[in-house]
Amino acid sequence: MVTTFGGGSRVLPTKINLIRLRRELQGMKRIRKVIEEKRDVILLYIRQLGDEYRREYEKVSDTLNEAYQDFFKALMSSGGLEAAKPVLDSLPQTGQVDVATRILFAVKTPAYRLLEETLPPPPLAAARLAPAVIIARTKLLEAFKSLLKVVEAEAAIEKLLAELKDTQRLLNALDYNIIPSYEENIKYIKLILDDRLREDITRLKGLKRKLARMRGAEGLA
Repeated sequence: MVTTFGGGSRVLPTKINLIRLRRELQGMKRIRKVIEEKRDVILLYIRQLGDEYRREYEKVSDTLNEAYQDFFKALMSSGGLEAAKPVLDSLPQTGQVDVATRILFAVKTPAYRLLEETLPPPPLAAARLAPAVIIARTKLLEAFKSLLKVVEAEAAIEKLLAELKDTQRLLNALDYNIIPSYEENIKYIKLILDDRLREDITRLKGLKRKLARMRGAEGLA
């Protein structure tokens, strides 16, 4: 007699297979524990990144609000936008961001850093503007740095959520398919072996009674 196991493969109900399945089941349970710990660590990272995301997002909002208020006040004191436009148009509009990779519990996520040396300094003509314009520019740079952290945290959360989904899917497979399959087959093989043992014991008892009767008959003869 054979029993099905794990996707239709057939396992003979023998003591050797029972020992093997029990050993493999213990290995599966250890693997499950490691995967569960991985899931818990990923959840911890996601919570921490969520806090970082909210913190930097609020910082970006507050800094941008202050920077734009200072900027428009400075423009008004410098003669308005028309007076400042030639100076503002002379400022280069580009800078560079360094993109690296950081590892969060074996999950690769992007890391961004503003290369401030690539940002052009204000031109000499900016001296005609109110100092608050330069202050506003500094605040905008701070807001941009915080914005990079927001984008970094958002990308990391997205990567970790995908990893969490795969990890939970694997846990579900272990909990609802693989481990129950091992347990059911171990239980079934043990039941068959116990039945065989009982049959062997009954057979031996029958043989003993038969031998006893034969000896008794020989003694009477």
